[in-house]
Amino acid sequence: MIEAHGFECVYIGSYATAASRFALPDTGLLALPEMVEQARSIVDAVSVPVIADAEGGFHDAANLWRTVRAFEQAGVAAIHIEDHAFGKHASVEQKVRPAAEAAARIRAAVDAREDPDFLVVARSDAFWVTGDLQDTLARLERYADAGADMVFPTLVGPAELAEVRRRIARPAMIVDMPGRSFAEHADAAIVLYYAFSALAQFDALNAALARFGAEGTAPGGAQAFEEFLGYAEFAARARNYGD
Repeated sequence: MIEAHGFECVYIGSYATAASRFALPDTGLLALPEMVEQARSIVDAVSVPVIADAEGGFHDAANLWRTVRAFEQAGVAAIHIEDHAFGKHASVEQKVRPAAEAAARIRAAVDAREDPDFLVVARSDAFWVTGDLQDTLARLERYADAGADMVFPTLVGPAELAEVRRRIARPAMIVDMPGRSFAEHADAAIVLYYAFSALAQFDALNAALARFGAEGTAPGGAQAFEEFLGYAEFAARARNYGD
């Protein structure tokens, strides 16, 4: 549906994958095969580029080649690797990896890729965790020096993003800034709306189930849904082959 509405790429993140595929919170529970399989499913469904969340790389630097190979073989166009070590999205003490360790993972990912068009994006959650912009900038500079194609500071606002763009000689990827229009994200090359479809489905299904429980009214529109999924194309193939 995202592709059908004219968007140029799609994103698969651990937050939505954990929720939609496993009904789990995004607290570091997903493994490499689970994220790669979800990415492969999305790649097979669309013709636009797919950006995938590679968490912290799933392995240390010496073994990170396996992560890159798995996502390349799945057909994704880009992955991001983060320096968040523990506590993401939960009300617990947040931890980030030492900058040197995170930079080594970025360098290992860049060295491991076989497709020169496969992008490695360095994500820093330091501003999210500590609010320290200078530490975030220092980390992003280090990750850029390690070969990252793009940098990804999380939870930044317009002022922080402008400083990232001024200091770091790489395009910037960000998550959307709540309450701000798309035009206010102009300094970013890519804006990820990481929970867009999951939240839309959560709201819609909750409302439909509440209505069904109260009124016994089920959703309609199966014909349009089936047309979108390609039932007519199947019928044409069946007639073509005499079934």
